[in-house]
Amino acid sequence: MGIKKIIAPSMPEAFQKVKEEVGEEAVILSSKVVWTGGVLGFFKKKKFEVVAVMDDDNKLPEIDPSPVLTETLDHIEQEPKDYEKSLLLELAELKEMVASSQKTTDPDLAVYPASIQKALETLLDQELDERHVAKIGERLLDSWRKAKKEPSEKEVIQEAKKILADQIDQLDFSPSGEKKFVALVGPTGVGKTTTLAKLAAHAALEEKKKVAFITLDTYRIAAIDQLKTYAGLLDIPVEVAYELEDFIKAVESFADYDQVFIDTAGRNYRDAEFVQSLHNILSMENDLKTFLVMGVTMKERDIMPIMDNFQHMSIDRLIFTKADETKVFGSMVNIMLKYNLPTAFVTTGQDVPDDIIIAAPELFVDFIFGDGSE
Repeated sequence: MGIKKIIAPSMPEAFQKVKEEVGEEAVILSSKVVWTGGVLGFFKKKKFEVVAVMDDDNKLPEIDPSPVLTETLDHIEQEPKDYEKSLLLELAELKEMVASSQKTTDPDLAVYPASIQKALETLLDQELDERHVAKIGERLLDSWRKAKKEPSEKEVIQEAKKILADQIDQLDFSPSGEKKFVALVGPTGVGKTTTLAKLAAHAALEEKKKVAFITLDTYRIAAIDQLKTYAGLLDIPVEVAYELEDFIKAVESFADYDQVFIDTAGRNYRDAEFVQSLHNILSMENDLKTFLVMGVTMKERDIMPIMDNFQHMSIDRLIFTKADETKVFGSMVNIMLKYNLPTAFVTTGQDVPDDIIIAAPELFVDFIFGDGSE
């Protein structure tokens, strides 16, 4: 008695193979649906596995047909039209996938239907990390398969936006609580001083708080003059701290103020020792909120070492500046998700106190899909 395992795209083809390879008198021992092939975990194909045997003595073993076999036979015998319709639908889906694979120049996207390719191309063009794009693609493909009719490109984009927002929303964007001291740290040229002035102006003009400035950026005369200009316009006092003792005195002099905004030097943020020394100066941890300021225009590979050095310093939130100077916004999402650190504000220009937006997951989705970048 020889046992033979047959795998075929459909049950009728499996039976035909059994007849050809085992014989007309073959007995079906079992049958089941199996999934084979696929690309990157997608588009696995449904096939039917049949185990058959030829009894050399023409003695047929007494067995019950498997549930899958019985169901399949009933399906074929009782509802041939529905079965054919199902096969035609699967064939149409396969043809759509093949046609779609020819509509992109990116080989990594060729496994997706055309409407999904468009959404994923947008994400890749925005330099969103490929791992995040793959997760979004997987969820889009799952929704595409479950849809009663093929989703339009617009519907796929809307679904992609929702999925991206869900990914970003894993971070905690809820208000982190008020602190008396607010410090901005970050590299030179990202607009810390202007951003500090925007925050101070909002506190003074909108919230009617009594506020003050302290600057530790004594390496650039222009930065001191700039902060003094903003202080004069807002009628806010400013202290320049050249040494640690100056900083301590400034803190003491503003004891009765509601909020004190601290500007810092933008040098040597790749130097871990400099970051540690700054951390030692900003030692009022229980009453200090620290924002790390990065420019959206910065290259992601330049941001990474700065972020790594600041892992030893308590950073409450990020602030991204200069969103008006680029059309590519994926790095903001990449940084937030990599370091599990939400963004508090995004700035979109130089105007004080305007051109600053409170951050939320939907804001980054709009930037990336073109709804908030103009």
